[in-house]
Amino acid sequence: MVYLAGDNNLSGHMQKNISSMMSAWKESYNANIVIYFDAPNAAPELYTFRFKGKEVEKQVLKTYEEMDSADPEVLKKILNEMQDLYPSDSYGLILGSHASGWIPSGASGRSNRMLHAEPVLTRSFGKDYTGSNEMDTRDMAKAIPFNKENLEFILFDACLMSSIEVLYDLRDKAKYVIASPAELPAPGFPYARVMPYFWGKGTDLEKDLVKVCDEFWYYYNNLDDSGRFGTIALIKMEGMDHLFDLTCEILQGKKEYVADIYQKAVYSYPVVEYRKTNMFFDLGEYMKNMTVGKEELYKEYRDFLDNQVVIYKNATNPFHYDTEEVPEEKFSGIATYIPLSIWPTETNAYWGFSWSGVYDAVTE
Repeated sequence: MVYLAGDNNLSGHMQKNISSMMSAWKESYNANIVIYFDAPNAAPELYTFRFKGKEVEKQVLKTYEEMDSADPEVLKKILNEMQDLYPSDSYGLILGSHASGWIPSGASGRSNRMLHAEPVLTRSFGKDYTGSNEMDTRDMAKAIPFNKENLEFILFDACLMSSIEVLYDLRDKAKYVIASPAELPAPGFPYARVMPYFWGKGTDLEKDLVKVCDEFWYYYNNLDDSGRFGTIALIKMEGMDHLFDLTCEILQGKKEYVADIYQKAVYSYPVVEYRKTNMFFDLGEYMKNMTVGKEELYKEYRDFLDNQVVIYKNATNPFHYDTEEVPEEKFSGIATYIPLSIWPTETNAYWGFSWSGVYDAVTE
């Protein structure tokens, strides 16, 4: 299932993504693909690929009247229709659009700058050309009508979605998530390279999803100049609840303390164009900062994070030609927000997310 909310400046790249998918489509996959694409000034369409002789062609399944693809009810409607058209015991889901991690639409003037209609360089979920319609990631999670029993993976072809606040809300929706903790290039995933790896199950699926991530990294790491940038991670979702508990051990009762942490004390991911400076910190580095003098606790945390949650992570070197490298020792593959007092509007919004309970959750 592919859901491309492309009523924005990414539509041309998404057209190329679809063409790349089609070029790699093979009968031997023994599977179906169904794509929803909402382009500017065009009716949204639902279609699939069919063989006509030895050639692959698009087959339109349904054409819709104008819809807001950033509306979670539309997302839910489309995914249900895909499921009705192609009943299966196993699904994968690709979500492509603009995104800004957990930060809600219009959280503040700073967030509005982060969510502007940027030049076609990165991907950030669900915003249209007007810039007024965006999907809250909490609503997105609720709208996905699947669970870990039938949704094998979610791939975010969008910026900043390997954010622990987003991932935690998706913990019961899929077995795995592929996403970036930083910005993602506008051309998106190299689908002709990664398509063959989408059809595994069980342990084979995990190995294949590692290959998807590795192909993404290899493709972008070998480009020149401004085209070479990106981070990617594969997250195993069954570890989310225990990761929450471990984080509680470190952060419970520390809400007031962390509010005044010096913002540059914890590593944050570099930026290309959104200027989301010091809002997307590395989760592992944050826990290291908060466990000074408690090395055994930190070791337990990192062992679980690195071996049971983040199955794969990689970054281009450098991250972007005019930014620094992502240091391997400071790169856990998952970003987080620190509820700092210097950003009162964003911090107030943050307390509405389930993950924020790590600061005041009651643990046994």
